[in-house]
Amino acid sequence: MTRQGFAEAHAKFQSQNARDFIGDVRRFGPHGPAYEVIDVKLSGDLVITVIESGERLDYALAEFLADPVAETVP
Repeated sequence: MTRQGFAEAHAKFQSQNARDFIGDVRRFGPHGPAYEVIDVKLSGDLVITVIESGERLDYALAEFLADPVAETVP
């Protein structure tokens, strides 16, 4: 079995603009709270809203790419 390399694992980001992630909902790790991407800063950081608390944060794109897609939202 062959493992995916970085390029294959992050193909969506490579082929699209980071703004395409706006509206995506992911979780902080496998069991953390869900958050939604609401904007992209000029620095490349994402602006997210934590769904449960309404808190707005800047979040690194690399961290976002490592987080799982939220299958359900509370």
